Amino acid sequence: MRTRALGLILALGTAPQAAPVAAQAPPSRTVVEAFRDSLTRATDSSALARLEARMLEQLARAGADPYPHLRLGFLSLRLGELGATSAFEDAAMEFQTVTRLVPHWSYGWYGLGLAEYQIGEVTKGLEVPPIGLDPSKAFERASDALARSAATDTAFVSLLLDEANLGRRLRMPTRSSVVLSALRKATAPTTASTPLLLGLGRVEREYGDPAAALQAFDAVVGAPELSLGLALLEVARTRFLLGRQDGGNPYYEGAVFDDAASVSAYRADLVPIATVEELDAFDEASGARRAAFLKKFWSSRDLLEFRDAGSRLREHYRRLYVARRAFPRYGPSRPLVITARRPIEEEVDDRGIILIRHGEPDDRVDLNTLGFEPNESWRYLRAEGDLVLHFAARRAPDEFTLVESLFDVADARVGLTGLEFAASRSPGEQMLLRSREQLSPLYRPEVTGAPDRERKFMVAERAMGRTSLITALSTDTHRRRYAEPMDVKTDLAIIGRRGGRSLARVAWAVRFASTGATWLGEGISYPLRFRLVALDPEGQPLAQVDSTIRPIATLVDGERYLTGLTTVRLPPGKVHVRMAFEDERRGTVLGVQSLEVSTEMHDVVQVSDLALGHNSGPWVAEVGMEQVQLNPLSVLHQGREAELAFEVSIPKATELRCQITVIRADEQPGVAYSRQWTEHAEAGTRVAKHRLELDRLKPGLYRVEVTVTTAGGVLERRWREFNVSP
Repeated sequence: MRTRALGLILALGTAPQAAPVAAQAPPSRTVVEAFRDSLTRATDSSALARLEARMLEQLARAGADPYPHLRLGFLSLRLGELGATSAFEDAAMEFQTVTRLVPHWSYGWYGLGLAEYQIGEVTKGLEVPPIGLDPSKAFERASDALARSAATDTAFVSLLLDEANLGRRLRMPTRSSVVLSALRKATAPTTASTPLLLGLGRVEREYGDPAAALQAFDAVVGAPELSLGLALLEVARTRFLLGRQDGGNPYYEGAVFDDAASVSAYRADLVPIATVEELDAFDEASGARRAAFLKKFWSSRDLLEFRDAGSRLREHYRRLYVARRAFPRYGPSRPLVITARRPIEEEVDDRGIILIRHGEPDDRVDLNTLGFEPNESWRYLRAEGDLVLHFAARRAPDEFTLVESLFDVADARVGLTGLEFAASRSPGEQMLLRSREQLSPLYRPEVTGAPDRERKFMVAERAMGRTSLITALSTDTHRRRYAEPMDVKTDLAIIGRRGGRSLARVAWAVRFASTGATWLGEGISYPLRFRLVALDPEGQPLAQVDSTIRPIATLVDGERYLTGLTTVRLPPGKVHVRMAFEDERRGTVLGVQSLEVSTEMHDVVQVSDLALGHNSGPWVAEVGMEQVQLNPLSVLHQGREAELAFEVSIPKATELRCQITVIRADEQPGVAYSRQWTEHAEAGTRVAKHRLELDRLKPGLYRVEVTVTTAGGVLERRWREFNVSP
């Protein structure tokens, strides 16, 4: 620690050549922050010590200018952070000099608060603190100084917010507590300014008492010096955190204000889940149109998840809070400018981003052993296929990033493939695979082993991880959770019209064993709740169904199912459809299906969706005067009659060239068979049927394509996939 005679300090304050204290103007914040930033980037303590020596030589000539003391104080702080902990006391002395010379400079009080805090941390870490050094008193002095900085210049509230958040990133909760104490002191007078109350509310919400935060935000609503929109948003955020149901009103009320601070805050909260198109729509809206956009943004998600109005909005703010606390991005990063809030990507790691998008996972597994980076895998159960996501801490032990494959968490040997990999797999790698068995059947031991199976496994595992990663980062969900899942398959085909609208035919098959009911034989009906919603691309509801259905117990190829079929009218255009089946304890929400519902046009040939099923199946839809077969199981059996049907609308008599092609779509791709014919068709709408030649198809996955071409060259094509089983 360097020492300096008291006489020197007094001389600096009374030198005859010094300018009067009142004439001293605070230096530009940009200049001070640029200097602090240069210190943050410096890691060579020797170079900093040489700089300190030069600055000390110049200090005697500075007179009563407080700025050199300010710079020297921040330099000493940096030296302390690099290991010379005695420099914290030097920093405190320099900042004390600044506060004596110019008590109206907030940077002096701010620096003094940082120095006193560091002194408290150093003292706290000593087994036997030196006599007269009490860490609790140092922390108290730190909060007093920081409170003085914010009360002197409320622009420093933002710096205190950053210090509180830095405490979380550095795992130093006392830092956040000191800031909270400082803001409480600064706002103690009844005349506390709006920025102080706003800062207090933000820190209280994150590190103190959310109820006290709400009191602070309520106090600033309507304050003339603050955007009302921002104040209302803070009230809404805090009400959501407290679990209250009345946060929606202030949220939407605040969205109509067009000031930059309000718009920026609303947009920042949307960024973690909104698509590029949604953000563009937000940016284009203003005033009441922005509030209307947000209502549609959140209500469409509630509808698609079959949630009560406002559920997704409340859940989003809960997730933001949890992500910041559970998965913070650690590190000593410090903003270059005074800022009120960081982008969420800078606050949380990739686990936090996924949690904000999809909530807590259904399964979470980790394995930490030599040869592997710290890692986690999450699984989200979904009717349309589970998401399995892998995270590895590559840059820091607690900063997890998404990786494509489980093998991306291993060491350099993961570059081996096929036989080389199988022959060299270490016990640790085998343990890594076994730890993930509960996440997917793909990780079961019988899947790997022989070289050919090993290659297929590695390709399939990486493909699953890549698909899950892309899906997770391009969607967001608030899934309904049931005590037990219900196994449901559906077949949705748009075929036929009624009242000028297309008809969506929904056939379903509920595996009876997943219902928990008692089998009493075929023909018995069992009540279930059926829900369907159809939205346009803008989130506007086009059709909704919420009713009790009574599917019939049916044996299908020896398996027990509850089967049924319903019809929903849909308007033309792009439509997103989702369905749910549930009872009191069990249920499932199926994936979103995006459809293109054709417009009723009288001057072009149109072909409906393809209906495909066995002639004797239980799913029969009436289309005009015809009956067509559907099949939610998408399995056709050799030796049984199967029929392909579709509706053709012809504006005027013409010659049609038709072609039906069946293509093998799995491991052995190729055309199985094709049939072509030409016919003269009269104007009108009719149902075309074709018997599938299943006896020519081996078991496997197939794709059937229907192409209809007019004499004028107009072409319509439809296709669907199905499985063939013995």
